[in-house]
Amino acid sequence: MNLLARLSLWMQTEGAGTDQIGQALLDRFVIWERSRTVVAAAVTTCMGTMRRFLIAAGYFAASENEVVTEAQAAVTEWRAWMRDDRGLLEKTIDARCYYGAGLVDVVTTPEGTVEWFRLGAPVVNAYVAERGRPCGAVTRAHIVDAVRCLLRWALSTGRISRDPTAGVLKPPGTRRTLPRGVGADQVAALLSVCDPATAIGARDRAVVTILVRLGLRAGEAARLTLDDIDWTAGQLKVSGKGREHTLPIPVDVGEALEAWLRARPPALDRGVFVRMKAPRRMMTPSGISGSIARLSDLASVDRIYAHRLRHTAAMDVLASGGTLTEAKELLGHVYTVTTMAYAKVDLISLRVLAVPFGQVPR
Repeated sequence: MNLLARLSLWMQTEGAGTDQIGQALLDRFVIWERSRTVVAAAVTTCMGTMRRFLIAAGYFAASENEVVTEAQAAVTEWRAWMRDDRGLLEKTIDARCYYGAGLVDVVTTPEGTVEWFRLGAPVVNAYVAERGRPCGAVTRAHIVDAVRCLLRWALSTGRISRDPTAGVLKPPGTRRTLPRGVGADQVAALLSVCDPATAIGARDRAVVTILVRLGLRAGEAARLTLDDIDWTAGQLKVSGKGREHTLPIPVDVGEALEAWLRARPPALDRGVFVRMKAPRRMMTPSGISGSIARLSDLASVDRIYAHRLRHTAAMDVLASGGTLTEAKELLGHVYTVTTMAYAKVDLISLRVLAVPFGQVPR
């Protein structure tokens, strides 16, 4: 709303009418806004939202409708395939398009024709090497994953006749570390700086409790809605990585959630954990993890992020005699081998877990 108001005022000074609204006008507006001494945050965070609103409301000039090129149409179809056939989340789809869509431009002629037959290993590897040159090992792995995904889609749609993925460069190895949880004293320190008498303190206490006890990812906690809580059955529906699973609500988690929801201010959506500043809406995954980091700083302990609390939940299950299957169900893993990393933390843990691990069916 703030950005729309600023656009309206600027259009008045420019003498522009609503029939002139289009991409060219928005580009001029952004240039003017960024020329100011203090640039409004909404210019960088809400431009896409405002543009979609203007398009949906029919304000964009018909003469300025963008011509969709063959390459753009291919990327749009690839996005739909990843969403509908592969079940990927929008965040993952955006990342793969960011890293891999440039490969389509490589095989596009100046006339706009995409020459799919040129997608052989030499061209693909040259793109991977050039795209990943300024990046670190993790980003290079994302580039390779995106390119492989694009090639699988092109093969499945008949755009290429042979699968070149076997000849694609492998991403450089990264040093794998064992999962690191946090100790009970550190969890207590995090909870101690959450003032339950304040709304933000009640929210942070509920976030810490649900991450430690249920092992949720930051994204899963951020996406929780009021409709996901079944108080009658004492269950919580968790959605993440294209999957859903249901977890029981322990007493301490239920109490923390109840205390927070009683203090939760009115919000724009039905998210369980919402921002305390306007616009009050569902927190983002980075907001969840950032709140944990802020609490660890307040508690004067080493910096902790949300995923370490997830590790803590899994390790607590195993340390108390639970099986890998139970830890797998808690974390929502598809494969038991993913959960087995938690059984390798140290030799003491392996001795403690010898019997439960042996109960896991081969």
